[in-house]
Amino acid sequence: MALLAYSNSFTAALTFDSNRAILQDTRIQAVTPQNNHLIWTEDYWYQTSAGALFRPLTTLSYQWNYAVLGNGAHPAGYHWINLFLHLVNIALVYLLGLLIFEAPWPAFAMAALWALHPLLTESVTNVVGRADLLAAFGVLAGLLCYTRSVAATGWRKAAWLTAAAAASAVGIFSKESAIVVLAAVPLYDLAFGRAAPWRSRLPGYAALALPVLAYLQMRSQVLAKLPSVVASFGNNPLVAAGFWTARLTAVKVIGKYLWLLVWPAHLSADYSYNQVPLFRWRFNNLEDGKTLFALVMCVAAAGVALVAYRRAKPVFFFIAFFFAALAPTANLFILIGTIMAERFLYLPSIGFAGCLVWLCLQASRRWRAMRKTAPALLAVVSLALAARTFARNSDWHDEESLWASAAKSCPESYKTHESLALAKMALPDGTGVDVAQNEMDRTLAILGPLPDELNSTRVWASAGFFYRLKGDMLAQRGYDPQSNPWYRKALEVFLRGRKIDEALNQVMKQRNLRDGKPTPDFGWPPLYLGLGRLYQRLQQPQQAMEAFQYGRMLRAQPEFFEEIYATWRTLREPQKAVMALMEGMIEDPSQSRLASRAMRFYLETAPGSCAFSRTGGPLTLNLGCPLVHDDLCGASKNLFERYRQSGQPASGVIERATAVGCSAEMFR
Repeated sequence: MALLAYSNSFTAALTFDSNRAILQDTRIQAVTPQNNHLIWTEDYWYQTSAGALFRPLTTLSYQWNYAVLGNGAHPAGYHWINLFLHLVNIALVYLLGLLIFEAPWPAFAMAALWALHPLLTESVTNVVGRADLLAAFGVLAGLLCYTRSVAATGWRKAAWLTAAAAASAVGIFSKESAIVVLAAVPLYDLAFGRAAPWRSRLPGYAALALPVLAYLQMRSQVLAKLPSVVASFGNNPLVAAGFWTARLTAVKVIGKYLWLLVWPAHLSADYSYNQVPLFRWRFNNLEDGKTLFALVMCVAAAGVALVAYRRAKPVFFFIAFFFAALAPTANLFILIGTIMAERFLYLPSIGFAGCLVWLCLQASRRWRAMRKTAPALLAVVSLALAARTFARNSDWHDEESLWASAAKSCPESYKTHESLALAKMALPDGTGVDVAQNEMDRTLAILGPLPDELNSTRVWASAGFFYRLKGDMLAQRGYDPQSNPWYRKALEVFLRGRKIDEALNQVMKQRNLRDGKPTPDFGWPPLYLGLGRLYQRLQQPQQAMEAFQYGRMLRAQPEFFEEIYATWRTLREPQKAVMALMEGMIEDPSQSRLASRAMRFYLETAPGSCAFSRTGGPLTLNLGCPLVHDDLCGASKNLFERYRQSGQPASGVIERATAVGCSAEMFR
């Protein structure tokens, strides 16, 4: 049934964060000692963003797909591995049901209800949901192996303890939330394992805890060398709310989760600001009413669990398991990077399925008419869930379909509109431009009233880029750049984005200063690349140069060196122009594009010189030519000065410069 329900997932693209995790992470593209070292010593979002996440086994699984199986950028292989992991977890849920219900049909029903629930598509169909799949495997397998170890003796006990430790390690090194295995096992013992003496349980607890302790130690070492991260208000508005406001809003989110488990009609890949309004303490509006209702539901669930502790052990366990599994992502104890996400329910939803099956089981035992009706009812519900899962998978087909459905389900989330705008912008022949404009305007309308320190630089940079493209369309028809309305709008958006970036830069610096870490400038380089290109169109080269140079300081990517080169050419400074290209070549010697541009420069400006040579092949730069050599050494000195002023180690610059014959004295 699960295979049928997910049969249309194999054609889904690498949507959402999957594109970033698979296509932009160079560590997974080849199995080398250096890449494996980076996987075990760097952040999960390596080279793409800072998220303070450490998930080496998840990244290694992507490397297995990309480099070992040869899937590369083809999504189908990743989807097959995800579904395989889901099928393994279905089997584990069935075994857990057998353990608790001690009967096959309730265990089968629980596994079916859970396996086919459409909320799970964000973990199964979305490739980066693999972290949730592996974490759930670790918790379920660890719990089941532990229960076997308690009843075993001798070498069998050692084998089960080893298996439990291995499962715990797989879970915790795949995603942080697998730490709930340390709560799931005591909850099971509290409900069903009281007959076993505590002495027989302690080895199992130790086996599960040791991998977690090892992970926490490794994680702290990895994150200690990385900049501290300030949680985004746009992703989780609770970070800027008062303590009780944040916690009561988090309770409302739990209520939303429960409703989605009961009625998964409207699903979304995102619930960013302002889809979940904060609790306002007014008690006279619908949102505050939802909060109070959710609070009552949570308190009632806790009361039912306490009553069921003596009368219905499975109910106690399933309710406690639901809240324990949800705790790491519930924003009740610690505030995380996201206010709400359907993937967080992959493991907790087992508790919901278990309670539903228990109710049907009790009905079938109490009323003779329900002996066949109850299983039939569960079968019908399972089929309905499977149909909804199949339909939901079609939303994940590509970026456009995913964000169109998300914007419809979550119309107040800024990110759903922004992502839909970007997806429409990517359509060929400009077919989605009008929709993209409406969605981008809607995004800025949501974020506009926010203060700068709570806003998002990335969104304003994307909007400025889009409005500049609209201006380019008018410019192609001969429209004067100075009176181009879209250029003016783009400049207004870019400048607001720069103010936001400056405010966020100060917040990041204060956080890292507090944590005793270096405080370089933190910023969003694409903003300055877009702003500089807009100034070029407005024929303001000095302002363009300022934007490009600041962006280059944030991230020395080749686009900045190319644009600085073009701007110096506009300012009639040819030597500074070619030295800008050479700075990029020294920064990253693998940038053959910059070397080609430099060679074209010399072909244009000094065609009869010794600047290039041909030695039985294509033209190449002649580094021994005095003209090229002097420019290269001058660029090296400029780069050295930039490194020194920003406090960065410049030994690599000196080493590369002296290797091509530049004097070491110039760096003293």
